[in-house]
Amino acid sequence: MIFELLVQIIFGWPFIIAALLLSAAGILLKRHQFLVAGALFFLPPSLYLSGYPGLRWFALLLPFFIFGAAYFVRENRPGLAWLLLLPPIALSAWLAYVVLTQSRNFS
Repeated sequence: MIFELLVQIIFGWPFIIAALLLSAAGILLKRHQFLVAGALFFLPPSLYLSGYPGLRWFALLLPFFIFGAAYFVRENRPGLAWLLLLPPIALSAWLAYVVLTQSRNFS
């Protein structure tokens, strides 16, 4: 029971939300360490999403976008960091849309 809950936390929404919040905080506070932590938090969900047929390679690249954003925060270029954070945010928003609308398709 606890193992199933832990798997849902690590591969699910809690880690996705934590990763995006850490990454945004890292850019706003100019702390590249937060972005590195955000990228590490985004690794398990991206591995899980890589099993989805249209997202195989793109999902695996998402943590590297966040690592790239960490590099640009370290180089004091937050604009480029925000641009690199857009793909993980966009994929997360798309996934949220799919999850929230799937119950309407079955009713």
